[in-house]
Amino acid sequence: MNESVRGDGGAAGKKSTAASGRVVLFSVAHLMNDSYPNLYPILIPSLMPVLHFSVAQAGAITAVTAVTTQLLQPFMGLWADRTGGGWFVAGGLALGALLSSAALGLAPSYILLVAMLLVAGLGNSAFHPHASGIVGELTGKRKGLGMSMFLIGGNLGRGLAPLMASFAFLVWGRHGVVLLSIPGLILALILYFYARNIPRTFSGMPGELGKILKTNRGRLASLLAIVGVRNMVSSAVLTFLPIWWKMKYGQVSDMAFLLSIMLLVGSLGNLTGGYLSDLIGTVPVIVGSSVLSALLLVAFFYSTGFWIWIVVGLLGAALYSTASVTMVLGQSIFPRHKGMASGIALGVGNTLGAAGVGLLGIYAQHAGGTGVLDALRLLIPISLLSIPFVWSFIKRPPRQAVNEV
Repeated sequence: MNESVRGDGGAAGKKSTAASGRVVLFSVAHLMNDSYPNLYPILIPSLMPVLHFSVAQAGAITAVTAVTTQLLQPFMGLWADRTGGGWFVAGGLALGALLSSAALGLAPSYILLVAMLLVAGLGNSAFHPHASGIVGELTGKRKGLGMSMFLIGGNLGRGLAPLMASFAFLVWGRHGVVLLSIPGLILALILYFYARNIPRTFSGMPGELGKILKTNRGRLASLLAIVGVRNMVSSAVLTFLPIWWKMKYGQVSDMAFLLSIMLLVGSLGNLTGGYLSDLIGTVPVIVGSSVLSALLLVAFFYSTGFWIWIVVGLLGAALYSTASVTMVLGQSIFPRHKGMASGIALGVGNTLGAAGVGLLGIYAQHAGGTGVLDALRLLIPISLLSIPFVWSFIKRPPRQAVNEV
């Protein structure tokens, strides 16, 4: 009996270690994958005079590229759920790495820049749902913490992206940005040999998806609203803060470090939010994050010197603390369609947020000399708009959410 117990315990330990190793691998892949769509914000001020585009067009980049980067994720996720295959994660990473870098380094016009980023977004759409669905299967009961471990890779990638892009641009020139594709292509090759035998994650019955959509449409709409508002605020900060900084100070090197601080500390906020959601639930984390984001945006406009770095770091922690929480909420609504659920939470919700950034860009363009600053100030009340939508998860939580979230 004792030998059996020890044997079972050893097998369970090996299984847990293997699962943890896979989560780490996908987290590293997520780091590389998410760095590429986030190379462009810090380079926008330098590309505007070269490619001759306006502030409104700069905001439009975020909105337009969201079509492939975000909006297609649910469909890619459903496809991945049904077919599996390592090419979703490996091929998606390779496509995004190559075309995102090439667009910023080689595109001769604004139109071609956007077109290349649009195609690169297909890679992002292919990677996210399949990878997050697999991680959702691997993490067991600690879904908040497990998903945050996966998402922390994406946050780190977004945090490193401004430093990577500014370093390549300043040291090698604009064409040198293309060299940033190399590490992503190498990791994609490694990931392909590992992930090519990963099976499909779909386990639903015919007609089940339509029933879930019908019975949970209210909670789904609330989830999209929460993700949309949260993404709009974080993306608008990333898009407009470098422009405002260059208008005020004339250079962007310090801003690159500030954005990296915001995103890297945001990864810790992501981890903390996932951990807290396992302890106290998702609703307090979302409400607290929304309030803190608004307060820290106010504090930013009154900060100077060293305090700017502190406030920006805390702002990143607040903005990204709900990333894993909303992902788990989506997977709880669609427990047998985790790839599609992740695509909805990441894709459709983030697309709504990106569309909001495009509207803010138009507003900033027509508001005169203070337009960019005014757009940033509007983010303070916008940060609070997600709070009313949490009530859908308080009044009538789905059975799966009670069990899984």
